Amino acid sequence: MKEVALESLDPRLQKQVQNASKAISKNPVYAVDILSNIIQRHPGCLEVRRDLRKAQQRATQNKSGGLSGLMSKVSGFGRSFRAPKVEKDPQKALEAAEEMLCSNPGNIAAHELLGEAAQALELNETAAFAYEEIYRIEPANTENVKALMEAYILIGKNEEAIRIGEAAYRANPNDDGIQMLVKKASVEQTVDKGRWNEDESFRDKLKDEDEAQKLEQASRAKTGDAGLRSLIKDALEAVEAESENINLYRDIASNYRKLGEFDNALEWINKARQLDGGKADVNLERTASALQREKMQAAIQAQEAILEKDPENLDAKAALESIRGEAHAMQREQSEHLVQRYPNEFSYRYELGEIYLKDNEIDAAIKELQLAQRSPKVRVQALILLGKAYKQKGFFDLAIEQFGSAKREISGVTDAKKDVLYELGKCYELQGNMDKAIAEYKILYAADIAFRDVAQKIDDFYSKKNG
Repeated sequence: MKEVALESLDPRLQKQVQNASKAISKNPVYAVDILSNIIQRHPGCLEVRRDLRKAQQRATQNKSGGLSGLMSKVSGFGRSFRAPKVEKDPQKALEAAEEMLCSNPGNIAAHELLGEAAQALELNETAAFAYEEIYRIEPANTENVKALMEAYILIGKNEEAIRIGEAAYRANPNDDGIQMLVKKASVEQTVDKGRWNEDESFRDKLKDEDEAQKLEQASRAKTGDAGLRSLIKDALEAVEAESENINLYRDIASNYRKLGEFDNALEWINKARQLDGGKADVNLERTASALQREKMQAAIQAQEAILEKDPENLDAKAALESIRGEAHAMQREQSEHLVQRYPNEFSYRYELGEIYLKDNEIDAAIKELQLAQRSPKVRVQALILLGKAYKQKGFFDLAIEQFGSAKREISGVTDAKKDVLYELGKCYELQGNMDKAIAEYKILYAADIAFRDVAQKIDDFYSKKNG
């Protein structure tokens, strides 16, 4: 996928963008609707995405009167399990990120997902924009600073990478990762200016010429297997000399993760957790949990690939069922552990509530989802799942309250909004209130005639009415 300039779009679309941009201050919801539709068709147009983000932020301010400020301060760990895996389908992950941002433009996790998906699609300017948004919200987020520096280096904004890197390094003088990225950006900057052979003063700043050459090579390396293994080899050698440098352990684990070697990645994360600096590191614990899940997912995909070629393979069917059961049990155990350890991290409660709902433990799910609403990051998702939980219990009036709140809080006509409209209609229908049910179904029908069986419901309604 390529990034495209606004000028390359159809003139009619350019006019729509122009009108939407003018409407941001007075009618941001209208601007969000227009710009969302255009970005779905042209995800590589960064100018549209920038205007869309402004409109979303303005719409949130108008709607919640300061709630967006609270949202922007919330850290974004713990993406919804519904978000597609970037490595599996980056296009869907990109769309999922935008859907999350439509309801909460301060969602750190959504910006992270957008950045990763954009990188996978080679939309490097878009990835940098995503990480810039996180930097604006959380300037002290060190991991994001690194991601933003990498993105800047990739698109040639080396001076910007050095600027934010030096500021971050002053705040985190023990973070060798930031220092290496500053050097990497400096190498690129010097190479770009064509003064590599003349700039002896810069070379003196590096430990030696060999290090300079390694950094130059690393700056040009892509994420191919050979490049990753070379980086792992260098880090393994460095660990022998700096056995307490936790960043080296992180780098080794990260590169093994990119190679899909989850056992090796877990081994090095667990080694990092044994270091003095890693025993109380929450991020390492989170990474270990994520790696275990990814390992299970890779095993599931392997069996699915076998069945795709040989649908009647009984061994693969049995293995797939077994692995899925293990993955679900592990995910549930991890979620329960996280809720017990971090009871006020409400995104964990959302994840656990989702699991309980899948396991048909409705009351347990309701308890967690009620608490999950306190987190702006997952509030809308929690409202939707809570509505579905009440619906399963037959508490249709309570379900309607939740779906009604979610409907009001979702800007634009997203997949989540369509789901909410359908569920609202269904609850009214189950109550026997067909007038209100059809009112919701009509809104959905006007937006997406192909959504589930809404077309059939509308046809049946008019057939009875005209019959």
